Amino acid sequence: MGWLRFGLFWDNIPFMNMLYILDGNRGKGFGTALVSFWEKEMAKVGCRRVLTSTQANEKAQFFYRKLGYTKCGALLLPKEPLEMFFTKDIMQ
Repeated sequence: MGWLRFGLFWDNIPFMNMLYILDGNRGKGFGTALVSFWEKEMAKVGCRRVLTSTQANEKAQFFYRKLGYTKCGALLLPKEPLEMFFTKDIMQ
């Protein structure tokens, strides 16, 4: 179906650095389910928030906003599109 890859930002904040759903599986809720599963797993191990990013010229920013992520910063490298950073509080 696809995959989610993450690492730790500043050695303690889960940072989703890749979410990829195969073409035939897109638009069926698999991405939402995968992100939700990941958030729950991160909360189980005591993480209070998660991070991700996407380039400003990609549609992914709207997907993350729909899931409750809010913009928390950006990075602009020479000759690259703006990289937007998003965060979500996962502790309730």
